[in-house]
Amino acid sequence: RVSMICKSAAKQKHIQEPFLMKQDLFIHLACYFYSRRAHNFCRRKITSSFSSTTMKISNAVLLLASLSSANAELRGAVYLQSDSNIQATSTTSTVEINEVGMDGLVEAFCGAAVAISEAFWKNGGKPHSEDDAYPQAACDAAYEEAVAALTGAYNYPDPVLFKPTLTTAQFTFRPTMEGALSYFIGTDCLLKSGNDGAQFPPGNDGSAFREFGFALANYRTHTGLSDCHWAPDSYVTGNNVGVAQGKVIFERTEGTTSVVDKTFSFGVYRSGAVVITGHHSSLDIGAEQSTQYTFDDAEF
Repeated sequence: RVSMICKSAAKQKHIQEPFLMKQDLFIHLACYFYSRRAHNFCRRKITSSFSSTTMKISNAVLLLASLSSANAELRGAVYLQSDSNIQATSTTSTVEINEVGMDGLVEAFCGAAVAISEAFWKNGGKPHSEDDAYPQAACDAAYEEAVAALTGAYNYPDPVLFKPTLTTAQFTFRPTMEGALSYFIGTDCLLKSGNDGAQFPPGNDGSAFREFGFALANYRTHTGLSDCHWAPDSYVTGNNVGVAQGKVIFERTEGTTSVVDKTFSFGVYRSGAVVITGHHSSLDIGAEQSTQYTFDDAEF
């Protein structure tokens, strides 16, 4: 049914002003969260109708907010129903965070990673070893997509317990917006496109710390992400809180893949929208690196 709605909407260009009608928001949200599974044709058509991830992910937040509050405010995640701040300042009702909702936000993360990469490479980005590898237009496009993703699907600019896959001390954890942007789009693009003073680490000019940006996929011999898949393993569901873990499979344009183990935690904005409040990532390892033993004739 989602596939049919999505394909029909794409053909008729039904979603021109997604902020006007709830049914438009529903269709767009359904297409974005489920079109990878339902219909690739839909994803291509819908994506071409919108300028950036701002429409894709922020509309999801607006839809969830519209169902519970007429005056949506993005003021940080509510972690527990008994939180005294909720009792004192908020009328947010209890929101059940279930498997479908969590899958949707992780799919949004996947879609955003690919969108950031495509924005960079389609706007003149070049392999990191070449001259002018990070032109202004490419960095601006990637930055726009990354900001939309991090402020739409995540709890940023409020804290997020984000531990990226490949970071080292003293910059292992990225609870701030600037740290997350740096990891997503890299030091060079953040320096070119980020707001003044919004660098990571604070005051960085690229001489003492530099990272490539995982979503650009512009490191070693990689030249961009082509797709991303979420393979959930298990969940903890609940009211106003939830946790999901599983594997994310990144596909790159040159045909290589990476499998990453993920744990996401979820909370609820005071507006009623579910957001990612924690994101822990680690590499999937082979048997030769493991501390466990598996016997060939064992059955589980």
